[in-house]
Amino acid sequence: MATLYQNRYGKHRVRVLRVMQEEDKHKVCELEADVLLTGELEASYLSADNTSIVPTDTVKNTVHALAHDFLGPCRTSFAKVLGEHFLQKYTHLDGVFVELRERRWDPMFVGGEAHPHSFVAQGNGEWIARGEFHRGKPAVLSAGLRNHLVMKTTGSGFEGYNVCELTTLPPTKDRILATRMTAEWRFGATAEDFLATDESFLKCAYPVFAERYSPSVQRTLFEIGEAFLDAEQSVERVELKMPNVHFLGLDLSKLGRPGQTRVFLPTDEPHGEIEAVVIR
Repeated sequence: MATLYQNRYGKHRVRVLRVMQEEDKHKVCELEADVLLTGELEASYLSADNTSIVPTDTVKNTVHALAHDFLGPCRTSFAKVLGEHFLQKYTHLDGVFVELRERRWDPMFVGGEAHPHSFVAQGNGEWIARGEFHRGKPAVLSAGLRNHLVMKTTGSGFEGYNVCELTTLPPTKDRILATRMTAEWRFGATAEDFLATDESFLKCAYPVFAERYSPSVQRTLFEIGEAFLDAEQSVERVELKMPNVHFLGLDLSKLGRPGQTRVFLPTDEPHGEIEAVVIR
């Protein structure tokens, strides 16, 4: 006999753009939202009774309406607005899961000055916010950055690793280090200034990545997480993913050029995947 073990439903990829006017200057916030609902929904799976279902079209409309009322520069605050709305409005729901993905727009510079209402899209990575809301429990809020591509052409090595009969990788004291860095940090219960951590994370990550010698991606990953937690007391943990983006030295000796010194082959398949969670 089959049993319904767990369930949730909702709307994915709800897109919205809010224009915010400050005197003669505009700011914009563009989001793509996933909203999933859980609760007393079993009847809709086990019978023809749909009375518990809040239509996914209503979920979409709710995102748009609340964006009009509440959306500002901080996507994490808007995730909180969405989660609290569904729990307050629909008493038969006991959980709401929200993920917001932000496309960032920077002012366009014309004649050396920022134009008041023209913008250029950022292209390096995707800013996110996530929220889990359960009736009678504190909200769990997090934010982060996905697939932020960074590289340094020296200041990294890899040696002293475990070697067996299947090892072919040569050790090196000098290599290119590149990664599509993903970080997601969880806020503590008393956190209020969610937006400030975006800028703080990059301010912490860049000096570690650029200025410290990297004996391994694992070590650099931990040092970035450590620096961020030291700087941001509102954050209780950060999950980091730093997959290798490989640049393999090309041997051009058969073409009459020196081998493996200046020209490299970019490749990221297959790639090393390095992940860790750093807590205070």
